[in-house]
Amino acid sequence: MKRVAHVVNQFFAGIGGEEKADVAAGTLDTLAGPSRGLQRLLEGQAEVASTIYFGDNHFHEQPEEARAALLREIAAAKANVVVLGPAFNAGRYGLACVEIGHMVATELECVCVTAMHEDNPAVDAYRGYHDARLFLFPTMETAAGMGKALEDLARFVQRRLQDEPVGAAEDEGYLARGIRFQERSGRTGADRALDMLLDKLEGKPFATEIPMQTWDRVAPAAAVKDVGKAKIALVTTSGVVPWGNPDGFKTFRNTFWRKYPVAELKTMEPGVWEAVHGGYNVANMNANPLYGVPLDALRELQQEGKYEDLYPAYYVVPGNQGSPANMQRMGEEIAAELKANSVDAALLVST
Repeated sequence: MKRVAHVVNQFFAGIGGEEKADVAAGTLDTLAGPSRGLQRLLEGQAEVASTIYFGDNHFHEQPEEARAALLREIAAAKANVVVLGPAFNAGRYGLACVEIGHMVATELECVCVTAMHEDNPAVDAYRGYHDARLFLFPTMETAAGMGKALEDLARFVQRRLQDEPVGAAEDEGYLARGIRFQERSGRTGADRALDMLLDKLEGKPFATEIPMQTWDRVAPAAAVKDVGKAKIALVTTSGVVPWGNPDGFKTFRNTFWRKYPVAELKTMEPGVWEAVHGGYNVANMNANPLYGVPLDALRELQQEGKYEDLYPAYYVVPGNQGSPANMQRMGEEIAAELKANSVDAALLVST
């Protein structure tokens, strides 16, 4: 009988909540939580071989250790398909599901299926991978939609286990990944394009064959009325972080930001700070972190009375390959915090 491995976080494995989020990856002796529901839905078609778990914090704080352990556990399950989640709208959980799925699809060449709400920040990471072996199905925001999510996953898993061909995202129900496959058509591209144009001119519905990214138009903020009395904050996409990268930033496609205190600092010393970024050569930034966080210049300007106060922390995210949706969300989150702390303006340092 075909085998399925099910990967969940510590909560859905029944190990515990946030107090157990640091637990290392492992495999339960028996099926737990949603794994039992998945087994009922697959009865007679496949065996859910194991419930494999990981701690939400452990996966993101100890990524190399967690990935290696999960890869071993999943390989040991000898599964034909790997199911991850559902994660609903839990960001850490969702991102872990996508990262693990992509890793397994790449390293073990195994089909992986996950599910989460469309607003989960991990959806952008999923689309960014363009992984033909990784599929993501939409769910409700909360675990109240567990039944429907498991049904969708089980239905797709059954078809994959029977080696049925996978159709387009709009036909199958999974979220599109931006992958284009060649297929034969009875009409030329010019004819199809003219039909779409005519439908558009006549106000009829049509589906483009090449979806394009749409961009918002952002109105510039009003000028600061009196810069001399302003509170200024530093925001950077340079990826300059404390040495050792304690928060585990990746060099590309980050989905989170952090802020680091500088209230007692006058400069950024090399060896204390480093750049985590895959979009430029970080050697010069590591030698002089002030290129990314110009604290010395801002201290001088403050002493000269050019502005009144510097916010006691700077905000950072490595901007390399950041998806527009994620970067917009992070910008909104940082702006909301700065506004709540009465910051008048932010200096966004270019890299």
